[in-house]
Amino acid sequence: MSTNKSGIGRREFLTSIGKAVGGSAMLRATVAMGLGTTAASCGSASATASPNVVVPPPPSSGLLSPRPGDWPAGIGNGRSVVILGAGIAGMSAALEMTRLGYACTILEARATAGGRVRTLRSGDTLDEIDSTQTCQFDIDDDLYFNAGPSRIAHHHEFLLGYCREFGVQLETFTNDNRGAWLHSPAAFSGQPQVARRIIADTRGGIAELLSTAVNQNALDGELTATDKINLLAMLQQYGDLNASNRYAGTSRAGFPGQQNAGSRQRGDLLTPRELQQLISDFFWELRLSFSQGFEQQPVMLQPVGGMDRIVEAFEAQVANDIIYQAIVTEIRKTGTGARIVYSNSAGSLATIDADYCIATIPAPVLANIANDFSAAHQAEISGFQYSSAVRIAFQSPRFWEREHNIYGGITWTEQDITQIWYPNYGFHKPDGIILSAYVFGGTAGDAFSNMAPQTRLDTALQQGSSVHPQLAGQAQHGISVAWQKVPFQRGAWGISNPSVLLTADDSIFFAGEHLSILQGWQEGAILSAYAAIDGIVDRDLAP
Repeated sequence: MSTNKSGIGRREFLTSIGKAVGGSAMLRATVAMGLGTTAASCGSASATASPNVVVPPPPSSGLLSPRPGDWPAGIGNGRSVVILGAGIAGMSAALEMTRLGYACTILEARATAGGRVRTLRSGDTLDEIDSTQTCQFDIDDDLYFNAGPSRIAHHHEFLLGYCREFGVQLETFTNDNRGAWLHSPAAFSGQPQVARRIIADTRGGIAELLSTAVNQNALDGELTATDKINLLAMLQQYGDLNASNRYAGTSRAGFPGQQNAGSRQRGDLLTPRELQQLISDFFWELRLSFSQGFEQQPVMLQPVGGMDRIVEAFEAQVANDIIYQAIVTEIRKTGTGARIVYSNSAGSLATIDADYCIATIPAPVLANIANDFSAAHQAEISGFQYSSAVRIAFQSPRFWEREHNIYGGITWTEQDITQIWYPNYGFHKPDGIILSAYVFGGTAGDAFSNMAPQTRLDTALQQGSSVHPQLAGQAQHGISVAWQKVPFQRGAWGISNPSVLLTADDSIFFAGEHLSILQGWQEGAILSAYAAIDGIVDRDLAP
């Protein structure tokens, strides 16, 4: 395989490989070929690693996060807490604080709990600030749409612990399916590519390149003779190289016709894609690293029957503490605690005083509530940014299973719709819910958010049909959610780095996924609730 094709220089070629692979092995190969500086002068190999690989920061103190069991039993006896918002953060705070003896009241602006955790089924309505949609899916247990959080990582121990405690059944969520597709209108004549083929050819090309470096003695300063033998053997396995350490194609990529569920000519191999084709466009590089992130794994988890099963389980635990349709109008300090003024379901104003307040209201909503927060807290709330995520779903016959053998997972496209999700449940049933667009952030997120609901559906079908032509004729009953426009949410998840809001403002504490290290995740909401509980318990333990 030549490594000096026209249209991309040698330095750019290797730089692109470094982005796709990351790590010290590629850095050493680049240095050995005289195209870079030494690792020592760069500071460390990690400085050149792919920006898409998420590495959790080391703990600052070596201590674990606060958790149930760390707080003294009965510490809250005789004390009260008002919690603003019945999302996962608010309900987990109420659950654990009630167990400690605190008298908790949750004020929830909507008629239902859950916050961003929303599952839509036949007959459900979805309100945005300028429109209302009604879900028209057929009535079926497997026809539902998780409009908010949809997957759980295996290391989200607290959320999984509650699922175990509450008896919420879980099933696998296929996050990275190599039988799904990658699609760029500018590449391969706009034809979608089966992910396994792109991945296999990329690995093969990189393995051949590194093998060439080893065989040309370019890494002799880094490797012993035994190391070279072992590395070459490893690269042969990694890239499925032949006996000459060349990549000539692999059965890992599939066989001619297999990508369309047609005839399988297993005696032939697909012609390998040139590595230059796969590294000259950042779209391909980004997709290869997706499932390597700390929060994204190939296989994740989801509740059986919809993500709101978790909400229902939490709600059953704290139902007596929730006041629904309680729209907070004022948050005040009293010197001995907090006073909350709210409009109740009858439209009348009511007041509640408590020793403490935990505000889990999203910052774009909280910023418009009258308060006497400190100037620093007000400034951070006013400036807090949220992602403008949009999801669009349709009911459709399961052509992706019948015609393409795609069972769950995600197809990526370079178009604005970004992702197409296939249901991970109800296999072989006549219809399923296909998420035809998941747009998150950036100009595309803002553009879709500003569209009328019908325009979103039309645009998603138009773009999605360039990947799956069947969508244009078979998809029906579309519904969309633009989280920037959802009342009492006004954003999908926090993207600013919190600082002041991690501290209390007198007796007012703050929580929510936006204030955690796991922004956008239910586990982050729980962690933020635990941090608020820890702060309150510390106050009550003080002499």
